[in-house]
Amino acid sequence: GSAGSQSMRRFSCVDLSTRQLNIQNLVSYEKHDRANAVMFITKRGIKICVSANQKWVQNAMKIMEEKRATK
Repeated sequence: GSAGSQSMRRFSCVDLSTRQLNIQNLVSYEKHDRANAVMFITKRGIKICVSANQKWVQNAMKIMEEKRATK
C-alpha cells in the first residue's frame, strides 16, 4: 500500500465522538471491529471516530459505498 494507508493502520479509535458529522465533508472510513467503531476521514484529513451502531453512521457508510461504486 501507499504511505498514507500505512499510517492509518496505526491510528486506533480511543475516543469516540458523540456528534453527528456532515456526510458531505467525509471522504472515506475505516471499520475498527475491536472497538465497534468507525473512523471517518474528512476532506481535510481529520480522523474522527464514532460508534458504529449509530443510525447516521450506518447511513454515511452506505452513501460512501454507493459513491465509490459509481466512480
